[in-house]
Amino acid sequence: MAQAQFSPADSIKSDASVDRAPDPRRHYTSPEDLADDVELDRATRESLLRQWKDEVDAQLAAEAEGMSASDPIRAEAEARLASEARRVSDTLMALQAESSASPN
Repeated sequence: MAQAQFSPADSIKSDASVDRAPDPRRHYTSPEDLADDVELDRATRESLLRQWKDEVDAQLAAEAEGMSASDPIRAEAEARLASEARRVSDTLMALQAESSASPN
């Protein structure tokens, strides 16, 4: 028997329905995928992108201060995290600009 396929938006809504903070990094492969998910309203997408940005920024700050829970990450891993932070910021700015240009 085939199992029901849940979309990332369904998973986000499911998290919220059980009072669990949704984790956009777990449900979406990229910030762009989240921004493009029309199953979520624009305000929700912006909120989730801000949450994603805050999480990545906190990880980068902790690494910079040497406060990582694990061993300090390698330069390559830190560069990937910084790239992710830029992508999230760029995606959030694009979504907000789209929101400003459109009445919906």
